[in-house]
Amino acid sequence: MNTLALYAQSQALSTSQEKTAVAENNVSATAQSNNVGDSSSTSTTGTSDTGTADTPTTTTSTETSGVDTFLTLFVAEIQNQDPTDPTDPTAYIDQLSSMAQVAMMEEMSVQANTNAVLMSNIQVMALGNMVGEDIMVQTSSLQVSDQEINGRVTLDDASTTVDLHFTDEAGDDYTVSLVPEGETSVGPGQVDFDINPADYGIPPGDYDVSVVTNTGEQEVPIEVSGTVEDVRIPLDGSTPVLNVEGVGEVPFTMISQFGIPDGGSTDDVTPPDNGSDDVAPVETDNNSDNVVI
Repeated sequence: MNTLALYAQSQALSTSQEKTAVAENNVSATAQSNNVGDSSSTSTTGTSDTGTADTPTTTTSTETSGVDTFLTLFVAEIQNQDPTDPTDPTAYIDQLSSMAQVAMMEEMSVQANTNAVLMSNIQVMALGNMVGEDIMVQTSSLQVSDQEINGRVTLDDASTTVDLHFTDEAGDDYTVSLVPEGETSVGPGQVDFDINPADYGIPPGDYDVSVVTNTGEQEVPIEVSGTVEDVRIPLDGSTPVLNVEGVGEVPFTMISQFGIPDGGSTDDVTPPDNGSDDVAPVETDNNSDNVVI
């Protein structure tokens, strides 16, 4: 009999023993219940000569491990081998070695599952500490209010036309150009934006957002910054969800950055011209103390 067959038989035997123990306990519990119901009777089955009711015996047994059962069957195999044609001792050594490897693999699997649960719990606790923190998340939807929308898109190629589209449930579309005034193209790479919805006539509400470029890029990633308002742990054990201000609920796996960078090369999106006068930049003459206008 090879090792795998022996091990499979040991597992089946262990399962059978467990079912038998459960059945015996159920029978004992039923008998005890019947004795209690008939206690008012003068003649009670299961009483001793001294008048004391018999107490059902409950056998406390621990789950028989597959290794112990394997060893029991292994010894039985040795005892019942044909004395005229004994098994090669090396075969027994191979079986024991294989069984040791199987037991070690099972132990490693249990340990790996335990570590996975522990890491998941640590991760959830860390997410709870993020409430009130500023992050950036990748999203395809926004909850527009009267607050400014800060974020960025990432382009693979330089584009002369980069439009950010806001589409509401009714199908109304609002377009914002991400090419700063005075420039002819943006990209490749990150293109930051700072949008005031009121400047573009975008009313508060829920919107799907997408980017359209003249190069035809598909599914351009959009990242938006916001503050974590709360963290929700689904009851089904699925991925924890963050409620981000201005974005809504997103899986924590969509976090693209912790904190919001200060300064840098942020390209402010220029709102439509409202007829304001442009102010010329001030230049300083390096060879004198006079300021040149």
